[in-house]
Amino acid sequence: MYYTLITGASNGLGLEMAERCASLGRSILVVSLPNENLSQIADDIRVRHSVSTDYYECNLTLSNSTQEVYNWVHKKGYKINFLINNAGFGGVGSFDSYSFEYVNRMIDLNIKSVTQLTHLFMSDLKANAPANLLNVSSMAANFPFPYKSIYAASKVYVKNFSLALSEELKPFQVSVSILQPGAVPTNEVVKNQLRTGGFLARLSSVSPENVAHTAISGALSGQRVITPGYKNRISLFLMKLIPTVISLPLLAKQGRKMMAKKTK
Repeated sequence: MYYTLITGASNGLGLEMAERCASLGRSILVVSLPNENLSQIADDIRVRHSVSTDYYECNLTLSNSTQEVYNWVHKKGYKINFLINNAGFGGVGSFDSYSFEYVNRMIDLNIKSVTQLTHLFMSDLKANAPANLLNVSSMAANFPFPYKSIYAASKVYVKNFSLALSEELKPFQVSVSILQPGAVPTNEVVKNQLRTGGFLARLSSVSPENVAHTAISGALSGQRVITPGYKNRISLFLMKLIPTVISLPLLAKQGRKMMAKKTK
């Protein structure tokens, strides 16, 4: 029996992707922070979809946490043929307003955990081929984003890292996909950004259910870059036509608007 392992699966997009995979008859391993009701989530998915499930609680920003996930999977004897690196977070603010701890936590989760889990499970994916790897990037990976500087930059890393791997792993029948959604209203931070970010922010919004459906279908069909929502695909095409000298001030204005309303 093969399993799909999903990080950040206790709520939002991660949970929706777990639901979508289970609805396709795929057995599920969900990973997320402690005290987020993972046990009940795993049991509920198992009962409703008649698939095998299990869960592991950990903080992926902590040292050795990715190795602990890998060790748990192998101790249990689970065979992974679909890895979804979904865990990550973002926010809005000027770079000098971020605490040192915040900066490192974002880098640890958005970059290091994705890289380490991919590296640890690479031999498993090859051994269990045909297999799939889905890394969650962002629309923000396609341009510099003032006041979301670290988040956008971290997603550039995920995008380029995944694109390179997609070519490396083709001979091994491991398909690598990148998901680059716009704003997905899964928590209060994102919902607030949608309320305060103006037209561009609202234009990029797609429901987590639709994003999950598009993401899983695209990944399993071998799609390399997945951008949910036709409005996002059109706006991304148009944004790429705008010179950086023009797009940067526009994005900075949007970021400042988000920050201003956040402090009220």
